[in-house]
Amino acid sequence: MEILKAENVCLRSKDKIILDNVNLSMQEGDFTCLIGKNGSGKTSLMKCMSRLMRMNEGSVSVFGKNIEEYSRKELSQKVSVVLQDNNNNLNFKVYDVVLMGRTPYKKLWQKDIEEDFLLTENALKSTNTLHLKDKPYFLLSSGEKQRVLIARALCQNTPIIFLDEPVSNLDIKHQFEIMDILKEINSKEKRSIFLILHDLSLCLQYTDKVIALKDGRVEYSGCTKEVLQEEKLFSLFDIHTQIIDNKYIILKH
Repeated sequence: MEILKAENVCLRSKDKIILDNVNLSMQEGDFTCLIGKNGSGKTSLMKCMSRLMRMNEGSVSVFGKNIEEYSRKELSQKVSVVLQDNNNNLNFKVYDVVLMGRTPYKKLWQKDIEEDFLLTENALKSTNTLHLKDKPYFLLSSGEKQRVLIARALCQNTPIIFLDEPVSNLDIKHQFEIMDILKEINSKEKRSIFLILHDLSLCLQYTDKVIALKDGRVEYSGCTKEVLQEEKLFSLFDIHTQIIDNKYIILKH
C-alpha cells in the first residue's frame, strides 16, 4: 500500500535550485534512508514532505490525499518529524515534552487519559530516557535531547516517522539503541520510517531502501544493497569506499 508520494517537487531560493523535480514514493512498512552530500537537498526535501517548508512546484500526498488538504492537526496524526536541530530551551520537564506527542489527538482543554500516560511511559522506556523524566529539558545534553525528541515522536504514534540525522549527537552505544528501536517498531508495528543518515554503515545494516540525492535530484533509488555499491557511492560523494561483509562501509582516501 502506497502511503506517501512526492511528484515533481521543486524548491528554489532566489536563483538557487534546491530541489529539482524530485519523485519518490513510500509503501507501508518501508524503512527508507535518504543520503547525499551536504547541500544536496535532503533536509529541504524532508521539510517539504512534512509541510514544514512550502515547495514552489509539485505535490506530496499522504494516504492518497494532498498534504495541503490536511489540517495541521490531521497531518500530525499521520506524520511525526524529528529534526536535527534540537538545541532549543523548552522550559518543561522531559516527561511533559514527550507527553506533547499526544497533542494532535486532543481537543482544546481536553485532559490527558490513561492511554496518553501509557504511550509516554513506553516511549521513555524505549529510548532509555525514563530516568530523565523529571529533569528540565533545557538542562539535557544534545544527545539526551535527541533521544527525548525521538521519544516524543514515538509517543505521537503516527504511521509515518521522519527523522533528520537521529543519531548525529549520540555515542556509539545509543546510536545502535536508537536504530534498534526504529527497526523494531518498523518491523513489528509496520510504521514507515524515513530518515536521513550520514553513517552509510548504519544505513546498510538497518534500512531496506535508499534514495540518493545529488544536486537536488534523485540520482539513485532502490533496494539498499543495490544503491550502496562502491561505484555509485563514488559518484555521489567523490570518495572511494570498501564494503565488508555487506555490513560495513569503509571510506578510503
